[in-house]
Amino acid sequence: MKRFILGLTLFCILTCAPANAMGLFYTDATYPMTATGVRTTKTVDCLKKGKSSAIGILFLVELGDAGLGAASKDGDIKQVYFVDINEKTVLIFFRKITTTVYGE
Repeated sequence: MKRFILGLTLFCILTCAPANAMGLFYTDATYPMTATGVRTTKTVDCLKKGKSSAIGILFLVELGDAGLGAASKDGDIKQVYFVDINEKTVLIFFRKITTTVYGE
């Protein structure tokens, strides 16, 4: 029975694992995303920045808008060049996703 439970747990971890790294107890990581095929020679420091976020509690309630549209509107950005996603989680109790866009 112990082998079955261990095997099932290992199977779930390996097949249900997210694409990004995720800590078992705590995660605070930022991941880049490809927004568009626009090429620019500008650095992130020279561009406008907008943020949007959503929080979740116990996987029961999720509130907010962490979309690109909300982040672009926050920074008054018309052309998006770069996108970063920041994820903070504490077990199943708390989750916060923040989308940061950079552009002009």
